[in-house]
Amino acid sequence: MRRTALATLLLTAAAAPLAAQDAAKPTVADDIFLDHPSMDRNATVMPRPEAQPVAPVFAGRALGDAALARAEDGRWFLTGTTLRTGQRHGVSLWTSSDGRDWTAHGPAKISGHGIRVGDTSERYLAPSVTVAGDTLYLAFSDKTGCARVAVGKAASPGGAFAASPCLIDGASDVSLFVDGGARYLLWGGGWIAKLAPDLSRLAEAPRFLKPDQALFAKSPPIGKDWPVRTHVGRSGAAMFKHDGRYWLAASDVTGRLRTATDDLFLASAPTPYGPFSMRMLAVPHAGQSSIVTLADGRLAASYNPDCDDAFALFCEQVGLIPLETAPDGRLRQAASILTEDSAVAARSPLVTSETMRDPSVTLGHDGYYYLVGTLDGYGYHRPEGGVKLWRSRDLETWEDRGFVWQWQDMGYDFGGRVAELWAPEIRWVEADRTYYLAFSVMERGVGGKTWLYRSTSGTAAGPYENVTDGHFVEGIDGFPFEDDDGLYFLWGGGSIGKLNAARDGFEGPVRKLVDTDGDHVGYEGNALIKVNGVYFLTGAEWHGPLRTHGTYDMMYGTSKTLFGPYSQRRMGAPHGGHGTPFRDKEGRYWYTMFGNDPTAPWRMHFGLIPIDIGDPASIGIPRIDSIARD
Repeated sequence: MRRTALATLLLTAAAAPLAAQDAAKPTVADDIFLDHPSMDRNATVMPRPEAQPVAPVFAGRALGDAALARAEDGRWFLTGTTLRTGQRHGVSLWTSSDGRDWTAHGPAKISGHGIRVGDTSERYLAPSVTVAGDTLYLAFSDKTGCARVAVGKAASPGGAFAASPCLIDGASDVSLFVDGGARYLLWGGGWIAKLAPDLSRLAEAPRFLKPDQALFAKSPPIGKDWPVRTHVGRSGAAMFKHDGRYWLAASDVTGRLRTATDDLFLASAPTPYGPFSMRMLAVPHAGQSSIVTLADGRLAASYNPDCDDAFALFCEQVGLIPLETAPDGRLRQAASILTEDSAVAARSPLVTSETMRDPSVTLGHDGYYYLVGTLDGYGYHRPEGGVKLWRSRDLETWEDRGFVWQWQDMGYDFGGRVAELWAPEIRWVEADRTYYLAFSVMERGVGGKTWLYRSTSGTAAGPYENVTDGHFVEGIDGFPFEDDDGLYFLWGGGSIGKLNAARDGFEGPVRKLVDTDGDHVGYEGNALIKVNGVYFLTGAEWHGPLRTHGTYDMMYGTSKTLFGPYSQRRMGAPHGGHGTPFRDKEGRYWYTMFGNDPTAPWRMHFGLIPIDIGDPASIGIPRIDSIARD
């Protein structure tokens, strides 16, 4: 459960937030995917280069469902579900004058309506704390599941609290919202009811708060997006008032990053009852959270992840996350702070002069690294642009070498249809002593096709010629892969065939690469790398709500034979999605990334993620504390 109250900042990491990043400019061909998953309106925020990981402000004992509040005299109040060792009955309460050193008061002396002070059988889960003037409120569910509110004095947190009678049965995550003289009980993922003035009963029938359904009239959510319509969160409902609007905070485990990511969501409304906006992802990994107003008027959210969240920076301790206001009015994590522990969270993009998706890097014959990718937002719209090339000696500074392929003389009739250029892939092929360029074209109403071109000069700059008279395969995301016995072509969700000597067709059957369960390793963006005789098949997969709050991650499987089956797919690089694994001149391994989901640290720009292939059957993910920041 969480709480809302006035507060003063205690955390040096909560420096003034960076102004929100400008939204990406839409391109003329964006109408192919009007609600593409990587639309920036759902983004959280790009961290500053100097952003620091959130640090605990309370680590005195293992605590879940932490709730924070602050009194007018400057004292902080903290409660939550006590875990592991020590007393676990009643409501534990801590206070602090500076938000760093905490004094324990508890269990709180709660009595009344069947509750006896010190009753060790009373195990309260997810209590919350609210301060209004001189009054200190503790809201909780008793051992029978009844929601109660206990009233005490802020000046004496170790003193007596008088408990209300049972307000509603079967409630969890109970909180109290004070709005002038009105007091509201909230519970679960969004239930609310106004209380009688003496807190003895509900003054009205409960109602459930969720986004205004009229907002979905034109674009109803589909598939994995459905949670955005039915609720703001599933647990920890709490309310606060900010800039004249009422904000509902609640948490939800969406399955981002293929783990139990317990995130904080917000929605706002002109009244406590709505109509509420669509839910907004405010702080990744925060868990159930309190929103507090700091002394300078800014807001902050408590950070108290569960240990089931594999990418949280810590668990069962309490941190504080400063918030900022986005240009469209959303509240979100400030750019000064990091909340995710992964190799991606602490890195920065390398090419920001223009947008890029689906980046591909190859180490060339001349010691340069060469880079291509999907440009102009979601791909150049025929007949504009083409495939542009960058090169680098050190993987840090990239030189724009201009277009190496353009639409002219393609030898294909698009019939006037809208077409976008997607996912170019560049490969140096040692056996042929030249470079190959694969790219896909998505046609409206037709689908995707992939072409294969070859450099006639033996250099990455080309010129390039088509190996056939038209497209090479039906489907998208082509990837040339050189093995000991020849050159292969991988595309789609795992289709692969061996190229013939002329490189204008296949020699033998086309096969499908799958894992031991018979599933694809990635539904798109497959690539291959061979390390010490082991094949690593990578691919892109969405986890969690697709177009709103999911993550576009790199998955992988391994096999000792090219055609598999590959090991059961596993997470390789969070937010990595469609990219290319490669080995650099020093023997290190990297994966290219462009940022295609709302919690990626950057969006639609080329960057590199360090990956560790030390184990012959796995790709390791370095954590924040084990890598150097850019």
